[in-house]
Amino acid sequence: MKTINTGFLESIQKEILSKNSNICVGLDSDINKIPQSVKTASIKDTLLEFNKKIIDATADIVPAYKLNLAFYYSLGKEGIEAAILTNQYIKNKYPTVKILADVKKSEMLRTAELVAREMFDEFGFDAFTQTPWFGYDTVEPFLNYKDKAVFVICHDSNPSAKDIQDVKLENGKFLYEHVAKLITQWNSSGNILIEAPLTYPDILRKIVKIAGEEQFFLLAGLGAQGGEIKNLKIFRKDNFLISASRSIIFASSDKDFDEKAREVVIGYTKSINSLSLR
Repeated sequence: MKTINTGFLESIQKEILSKNSNICVGLDSDINKIPQSVKTASIKDTLLEFNKKIIDATADIVPAYKLNLAFYYSLGKEGIEAAILTNQYIKNKYPTVKILADVKKSEMLRTAELVAREMFDEFGFDAFTQTPWFGYDTVEPFLNYKDKAVFVICHDSNPSAKDIQDVKLENGKFLYEHVAKLITQWNSSGNILIEAPLTYPDILRKIVKIAGEEQFFLLAGLGAQGGEIKNLKIFRKDNFLISASRSIIFASSDKDFDEKAREVVIGYTKSINSLSLR
């Protein structure tokens, strides 16, 4: 039996409103771009120290962080340990801040249950991204997870997303429109949410119209990918997170990288708040 699970939604909305911020800092901590000032012989220690400095500089002004696990998995055991330790650091020091995994990890039924164990129990994430390719079986195991959520990718922010996601169906609708409708139907529990692109404003407007303003969105493409803040006017203040990574965490390659990261977050937040969202 499905239960109404709005724990994640209620807590992230509270965090957004209390900090007056929608910024989700992407800890896409590319080992090759990390400043020399924090590099050590240990991959794990380098990643963790870099992440901790970014987190300590921004945790009071952001509601969430997002780790793209490719930057950690690709470094083997030390990278995986760094991701787990980063999450533990956030949970222990900033317990109200949410942690998302950008992992695009989709399975079905029993194997999806194992993914939940990996993401929620082993890594300690509050939510993660997944693709909708397996249909309802992709999300069904997560409907009853208390205080957890999944963000199903409706349309990506990258240039070639249109190769598949903009395919027109026999009924005249685009594939992403069909996916948006499905996700809305799947969200009977309150924790099946949508990832959508800021880089395609026309597509974003269509997705929001289909899903409705009661749905919660993770938006991709701010910063290095070129998404524009003005296109956020269609949202309520409390129904979206917007992720930016490189433009924040690598704003400087000097010792002041954490201070510069904070300045970028403040700048983004001021620009978003100037829109006077509802």
